[in-house]
Amino acid sequence: MTLIAFIFVIGMLLEPASSSFCLTGFAGTSFAAMMVIGDIEDVSDRKTHGSNIAYKAYLIEISQINPDVAFPKPNSNREVGTLPMKAGQYMKYFEAHDIPTYTSTGEKGDITTSGENNFVMIMGGMRDQLLTFIEEHAGGKFIIIFKEVGEDQWYILGNYDRPMVLSSYESKNDKDGRYVTFTFKRTSIDQYYKYAGDIIRVPAAKHTADSTTLAISPQNNRYEIPNGSAATYAINAISGLTANDKGRYITLEGTGTDKAATIADGAAFTLEDGATWTAKAGSSITLHVMDPSTLVEVQGTRIQTA
Repeated sequence: MTLIAFIFVIGMLLEPASSSFCLTGFAGTSFAAMMVIGDIEDVSDRKTHGSNIAYKAYLIEISQINPDVAFPKPNSNREVGTLPMKAGQYMKYFEAHDIPTYTSTGEKGDITTSGENNFVMIMGGMRDQLLTFIEEHAGGKFIIIFKEVGEDQWYILGNYDRPMVLSSYESKNDKDGRYVTFTFKRTSIDQYYKYAGDIIRVPAAKHTADSTTLAISPQNNRYEIPNGSAATYAINAISGLTANDKGRYITLEGTGTDKAATIADGAAFTLEDGATWTAKAGSSITLHVMDPSTLVEVQGTRIQTA
């Protein structure tokens, strides 16, 4: 689409007489994008009422992210896979004293549109943890994961290349109250995305080498898939899921070498384009629980090393 638009612009410059035709073609590229978005209708007041961001938000500092693993990109459904955390690093939450606030603004300039994202949290008290966080992380770069009240879907703000920055804080201890306000910002027109990955709070569970059944527990959504003991092996079944697990995201992390396990498209696993995933070291894949016996690959989350 961009290439076509570029050709039309060149045509306008080289042949002004054909500008009307070129403008028509250029508009066609915008129309094509609008066709993907489709009609947008109004909603009820249930969808417009305020104070709907949940109090709890996870703050992941950029230094906790493994830079040697590709950072997940959003797919066409605006989903982002599990963040590649460094070994021994886990996500820590901040529970706000008041409803957090998200705002996004943009303005068209002479050349392009500039945008800014803002996420504001008010933390109660003047606690040691908050004071230390200010001293050690003022100006720090973060990725923020949050959700809305009553929903299971998490959302993600920021990425490795353009994180949210702790741009300002305000500590207050007077007759009116004691609290700290944190404001995170970034310059971008990108909005928040759906987080289709795991909230990493504990180490990944270890799959049993050579086992052809992936045993899923209620406590863990991440699984290390090890090398086979004597040969490669195919995981072709799952266990441990119930109807209540529908909607969970399961992430598999490969640690294999010459006897790495494989997962193929079949009865238990529905994989994108039917392509087999191999659990080589550094590889990962995120799967969505459709029902107790079916896991479906989340588009764009696959990392496949050699």
